[in-house]
Amino acid sequence: MKTPLFMLWTACFTLIACVSASTAWSSSFERRWQHVSETSAIIYWQLDDIGESAISRLVYGETQNLEQQTEWTRKPRWSHLHRMINLEPGKTYYYRMEVVDTLTKFQSRSEICQITAEAKAEAVRIPQDVAGPPYILDKKDTYYILTEDIISDYDAIRITAAGVTLDLDGHTVTFGDNTSQQVFGVRLSGRGKATLCNGYIVQGKRSADYSCAIRSEGRPYPTEIYGITTDVHLKCAYPLNYHTQASDVSIHHNHFFSRVTELESRHYPGNSLLRINISGGKIHIHDNLLTEGCHWGIKLINEGPNVEIDYNDIRHHQQYVNGYAIVPSAGANVHHNRITSTGRGAHLSREGIDFHDNYFDLKGHMHLSDLPAGTRPFQHRLIELHGIKFEGSDAKNCKVYNNYVRIVQKLPSDSDGVGDPEDKIENGVYLRSMASLLSGSSLVDDSQKWEQDRWRYYYVKYSPDLPPARIEGNTQNTLTADFQSASPGEYTIYMKWQYVPPTPLNIACYDPNAQNEVYGNTFIAITEYKDDEIRHGDYGDTGNWASAIMFIGMDQGHAQYGKYSIYVHGNEFFSNDLFLNSSGEVNMTVRIENNIFELLNKPHLVQRDSRFRAVGQALADSVNSGNNTFSSGQQQGNLDINNDGELSVADVIFFLLLGHNEPDNPILDWNRDGKYEISDAIALLIEIRNASSRSNLISLQNPATSRADAGLLSSDGYTILLRHGMDGL
Repeated sequence: MKTPLFMLWTACFTLIACVSASTAWSSSFERRWQHVSETSAIIYWQLDDIGESAISRLVYGETQNLEQQTEWTRKPRWSHLHRMINLEPGKTYYYRMEVVDTLTKFQSRSEICQITAEAKAEAVRIPQDVAGPPYILDKKDTYYILTEDIISDYDAIRITAAGVTLDLDGHTVTFGDNTSQQVFGVRLSGRGKATLCNGYIVQGKRSADYSCAIRSEGRPYPTEIYGITTDVHLKCAYPLNYHTQASDVSIHHNHFFSRVTELESRHYPGNSLLRINISGGKIHIHDNLLTEGCHWGIKLINEGPNVEIDYNDIRHHQQYVNGYAIVPSAGANVHHNRITSTGRGAHLSREGIDFHDNYFDLKGHMHLSDLPAGTRPFQHRLIELHGIKFEGSDAKNCKVYNNYVRIVQKLPSDSDGVGDPEDKIENGVYLRSMASLLSGSSLVDDSQKWEQDRWRYYYVKYSPDLPPARIEGNTQNTLTADFQSASPGEYTIYMKWQYVPPTPLNIACYDPNAQNEVYGNTFIAITEYKDDEIRHGDYGDTGNWASAIMFIGMDQGHAQYGKYSIYVHGNEFFSNDLFLNSSGEVNMTVRIENNIFELLNKPHLVQRDSRFRAVGQALADSVNSGNNTFSSGQQQGNLDINNDGELSVADVIFFLLLGHNEPDNPILDWNRDGKYEISDAIALLIEIRNASSRSNLISLQNPATSRADAGLLSSDGYTILLRHGMDGL
């Protein structure tokens, strides 16, 4: 006879087995792509679930023993791009893709694949066959290949002929190493088709503002750019600036990376990781990684037909006001992009944008602003963070559907100046250097050439034994602050991050008849601030709160009969604070119907008299009569058997332990059949599974951080437990 204790431990071991089974992803290597050159190859893939991320590497070699490997990527991403280098033309090589979930530590490997390095016998070789730098590629319809790393004080390579293909073959082009001029890594000016692929383009030590890794100008001709990794770092520099007349452009499978932290103005021209000025149509931007920068991610200027932005992995860092991950053009089709930025999401300010199936998981902190444009010093501003933002009179006839948008206002963080500047998104560290002189009010670093008051109100950590000092201003090489007694040595400039309120759906469409439509989305707004810290402020210091929907300036009057400014229906809205908030009374035709509004208890529920704020009675009445469903979110509380604030397998294990220790406890008859059996634990597990499939998407943590539990409750492991449980174990 099987004892209750035997049933308990068998069930526990089955649950553990289920957790182990759940960590395996069904497929971790989707949307595969490769490019093979003479001595290098690019391998790219994405994880199967847009909500997942992992670190990765590529192992490869001349045999299936795979003797070589790339370095593990530093940060978990959805998309992955690696290079095999030092290949021999004509040889076959084998490789395997590997990913590791940094949360569960589960490693997944692909099958072994193979490629053959391709000799380019017809290629013109750089630098052997071309004088430079700069290397002028002026032979029409010619394949050029770079055979070694090159460094240039000025421009590195100029493509002036039509039909040129430039294959960097995995090598590095360093441009702008020592000049006062605006220069470019690869400059496209030929009047005809151009292709650029497979290599690194890196900004050197000194060049003028607005230098670019890649720049095209005055070219309404077919252009393809793929397999490029950039690294720019000086003021106003761009990874890619398609300055004018973009037409028939394909940009794919690149990694646009920027360490730029300074710009001229956040108004115009700002700064972007990828900037395209459209004059024709047929613009396709897909399967790129975009990382850091200081303002915008992808910014499209002007418009044209057949513009598509899809399957990009964007993690930009908004350090200046109004910096969005994606700014699409009119009529653009924007879909299946993953945005995990510290900054705003998408700015819809043009007509006819089709925006769907995108994933946002955002946070935002203090930003810099020059208002009026060009004024100094930059002002520090705390402005609510927008997920998807409709703005302006031209924002009309847009459709937004099937997107997931989550924003969390985190509590302030202070790294004390510890950490790598590469991780400034998390630690706020901008610069680490050596002081030449330190006195009571001045820290001098003769190696610097700062803009006046660039570091005003940042912090400087100048001694490990003393607290940081708040910087009151700076000159070209001197910081002014209240320094305590210390010797000059290493110092760190950093920012104590203060985070801003979330508004995942932000509506400011000023045409009363705009006919915008929002449906089938999930919007989540969470603040970590508690009741006594909740406050609402003015522009520039908007306070501590969260609102699923935010209205700005929606006071342009009613629509014509049968029309509306925006129609919001069939969505799910989650918030632990407000559902609706506004800068003033809304008097426009806004239809909010047939949605689900649910309050969250995690991390806590903000107490309010109303979940609508400042929207006006007319809109409040319309929403309340619009067949919307409002839920307190309390129904899941009884599933938390162990009272740890989480829904997980731990609740089922606690339930089984309770059955062993208190077999007469009435809570044990979960399925209400009059007796306690393992089927009661299964019934509890089913309810937790159903609840977790929603709550894991809206929890305070990143949805991926609950993957082990979410996977358990939806994996084959669950089916195994269900089958054995029903057999009585």
